[in-house]
Amino acid sequence: MSAPRPTSRRIGGASAPLAPAGAGGTLAVAPRRAFIPKIFAVLFLWPLVIRLLGFDGLPALAIVVGIALLWVGSMLIERGFAAEAELAGRRLVQAPKLPAKLAGSIAVSAATAIVGLFATPGGPLLAAVYAGLTFLGCRLAYGSDPRTDNHAVAEAAGRVGMKPAEVLAILEEANANIRGIEEAAARLRSRELQERIARIAARARAVLAELEKDPKDISRARRFLVTYLDGTRDVIAKYAEQQHEVAGTALGENFRRVLDTIEKVFEEQVEVLKHDDRLDLEVQLEVLETQLRREGVH
Repeated sequence: MSAPRPTSRRIGGASAPLAPAGAGGTLAVAPRRAFIPKIFAVLFLWPLVIRLLGFDGLPALAIVVGIALLWVGSMLIERGFAAEAELAGRRLVQAPKLPAKLAGSIAVSAATAIVGLFATPGGPLLAAVYAGLTFLGCRLAYGSDPRTDNHAVAEAAGRVGMKPAEVLAILEEANANIRGIEEAAARLRSRELQERIARIAARARAVLAELEKDPKDISRARRFLVTYLDGTRDVIAKYAEQQHEVAGTALGENFRRVLDTIEKVFEEQVEVLKHDDRLDLEVQLEVLETQLRREGVH
């Protein structure tokens, strides 16, 4: 199997999209590779025991530091892959400020340098070689962190007469609300409700995908993205808190009807954006808000 390309993957750039997790592509394999530094951390425990039994204080301390850095590096690399998976396929998005895979690679390299310098007889030169090869291996195996496509963001912002930071803020707030919806759904006991809310979240992301593809409607859809998603998240969170008391009651049935309305409006919004329909969604939003109040779940 060839190693992933070490070049940076610009979000929305020309590089090929990563395969979805579980599909046998990069995202499905890379997290397992990211676990390798932890395996070496465990393997270092035996040399640590030997050094401790021999009362070799400095080498033992170096191995302890190396184990900690290997563990931290592995966690950072896993975090980098998680961010990459979340941003895959999105065009207008702010990349994480911390390049987690780069930071993880540096931590793993530092671990090999410290262990090589203080716990092996090779000396500084060999320790530097160990660190350099380790860093190169990490970059080849794990690739680079995603970065923001500033040109695409600036172009989109110019088309709608907004600042790039405003466009990114609107989309990030919408994505945060979708994650909030999914987190609230995870607290529900009903598998049926979880699946229905998963469909709603998928349709919400489809709305964002259409806006990122053609951002001219982003200002018109702002109320949908902010008010609607925020209200949906709150409704689901409130139901999750009271599910033990309201399950099987009239209020529980009201909640299901509200989910039907939410799912329908999300689907309609996707079609509106796909067909460039200039019809305002104010009426749909007012209908939803009225229903939420009437059903007693908002």
